[in-house]
Amino acid sequence: MPTIEFSIDATTGALEMHIQGVAGPACDDVAKLVEALVGKPTSEQKTSEYHVRPRVRTQARTRGGA
Repeated sequence: MPTIEFSIDATTGALEMHIQGVAGPACDDVAKLVEALVGKPTSEQKTSEYHVRPRVRTQARTRGGA
């Protein structure tokens, strides 16, 4: 289950955001939505979870011939 945690430093106003449970480019989409709500983080660092490639299943079907 995806989670989003963020904190804002009361002194500096620096925003820190952690997105977990969302891999690859989908994480960027989530980050953009959160940025629209709370603002842009002071820095960005992609974790190893970001670089995980999603698994895609392929299926091949054959048609029965006469």
